[in-house]
Amino acid sequence: MNSNKINRTGERILGIIGAVFNVLVIFLMIFLLTSLSGFEGSPEQQQLEQEIMNDPALSDPEEAQMVVDAVNVFIGGSGIVFWVIIAILVISTIFAILAIVNLKGDRNPRLAGLFFILAGVFAGLLSITSILFYIAAIMCFARKPPLQDDMLRKDDTVRREDETPYRPL
Repeated sequence: MNSNKINRTGERILGIIGAVFNVLVIFLMIFLLTSLSGFEGSPEQQQLEQEIMNDPALSDPEEAQMVVDAVNVFIGGSGIVFWVIIAILVISTIFAILAIVNLKGDRNPRLAGLFFILAGVFAGLLSITSILFYIAAIMCFARKPPLQDDMLRKDDTVRREDETPYRPL
């Protein structure tokens, strides 16, 4: 085994967890999308409209009709929004998978870090998934293999002043 390589298991685990979260949210969004599409034109929707029309807080019939129209627009327009969110999460998952593949064998950790950042941006700026991707990206950029000179000095009894595992930029 080559001792000059860094074990990138932590980055891979964070990437896999983030990708699994993305897939779970994609399935949840598809479930919500099919549920809302089944709601349109159903007896439940007619019952909701009737309840809004009979609401005593809405004294004016035009005001009640505006609320009913707003609910119908929300239900109709949510399908487009859900499909856009699903497409963005699929792109995020693809970037995460590309990053995990680039980490295999310590091929190109900088490119993997860039893919993790892109996956985090597409997953949402401050979601749990994106934070996992950002942490994995920082680990890809910060953890460097030891210098060859450090490997030769490993047997020396004299220790260096700075005992950090990171090499200087």
